[in-house]
Amino acid sequence: MIFHYPELALTQGILIVLSIRWLFKRNDELPLLLNSLLFYVTSYRYWAVNQGINNWISLSQYGLSPVTNESAVDGLNYIVMGQILLVATYMYKQTAVIPSIEPKMLKMSPFFRWVRPKVLIFGVICLPLSLFARSYVRSQFLAGKSLAFQISGYASMLPMVLIGIATLILCVWKVGGMPKLTHKVIAAVILAGVVNYTFRISGRFQFIGWIVTAGIILSSTYKPKLRLMFLSLCATAGAAYFGIAGVLRGVAQGYIPTEQIDTATWLRLSSAEDANMLDGFVMLKEAFTHIVPFRFGMAHIEILMRPIPRALWPNKPVGGGYLQAVGLVDPTTGSTLGFSPTLFGDFYSEGGLIAIIIFSILYGLLFAYIVRLSLKLHPFSGLLIRAILLSSMVPLLRGGDLPGIYSWIGMSFWPCFLLMWLKRKELSPNRAENTVKKYLLLK
Repeated sequence: MIFHYPELALTQGILIVLSIRWLFKRNDELPLLLNSLLFYVTSYRYWAVNQGINNWISLSQYGLSPVTNESAVDGLNYIVMGQILLVATYMYKQTAVIPSIEPKMLKMSPFFRWVRPKVLIFGVICLPLSLFARSYVRSQFLAGKSLAFQISGYASMLPMVLIGIATLILCVWKVGGMPKLTHKVIAAVILAGVVNYTFRISGRFQFIGWIVTAGIILSSTYKPKLRLMFLSLCATAGAAYFGIAGVLRGVAQGYIPTEQIDTATWLRLSSAEDANMLDGFVMLKEAFTHIVPFRFGMAHIEILMRPIPRALWPNKPVGGGYLQAVGLVDPTTGSTLGFSPTLFGDFYSEGGLIAIIIFSILYGLLFAYIVRLSLKLHPFSGLLIRAILLSSMVPLLRGGDLPGIYSWIGMSFWPCFLLMWLKRKELSPNRAENTVKKYLLLK
């Protein structure tokens, strides 16, 4: 342990302030999202426990030592170091200003007249298809089949495509591509379907990611200060609904009365009940290498292995790392009872401190490259890419199962990737420049 809690919490607070200044200067919200979320799940979590409004997670029955204040501060040192390296690398490489979107300029493009009916029709088809897939997976699970071994991951994750469809709808709608009432009604129905699917106990982090996507897109035409207010409002609403979804578990199990949902939600959020990522990092750090050896890149290599169906590879390793070794992943049911260790916990599992340093820098470079690339493309593609990136940041920062997280990203946003590939000529930088010129001449 190098630094104590007050110094670490102050550091994370300073990073949030710098992120707000970065937003005002660059119109770039990525550092603010990253630093705010990490502060809540680490420093605030530590404060909540030490104020007596929550307790550290204990998995001593699985052979792991209980989390203590000392081990939590030690883990926080690692997380904050990785956080500083990632943010500093990103800010060093991403120095461009993200321009505000001009809807009047974009809606002139024939591309939006082409894409609108395709997106709406595909969304209408995917709604009942997603409900069928969800019902099928549930029936298979109730029949005693394992989620990890006997039920197709493609079937269980198929409904995630609604998030990608909703992202496209919001982008088209925001730039004026939904001129008729019929278009708006169909779009609203699809968006309601996305909210209904993701607003579940098991889909709460997807719901937060979806709220981030909506906030980025809907605020894309605002100036930085107004964007900060709008994004803060979205974050507050997302946090409230996230807490409600967690409380609904207690309501379903009968130990929380329905009339106490509001009070229970506030207590859950203020006590950081779901923000136990600092606990998860501490437990992971103890497991490596006392129980299992470092993975030396396998956590990332498994990203390429995860899409392979188990029917083609029956002995494919099950994700979970040390969780499986200590019995937190049950090979029979496939259920995971562990806790997420943040993205930096996944880095630590690859090779300890040196892995955190290397991967924090690499991810900072990767995030910067994606944002810089988005600025070179058509404004619609750029907005879409940044919305996907920011939405993906929520499960990424939570960590715990990198292959599963990247699978979620792929299954959620493949319609967006497919559209940008099929229409890469229409959405090329040259076409964007021509659109700007025509708009300025007409104006």
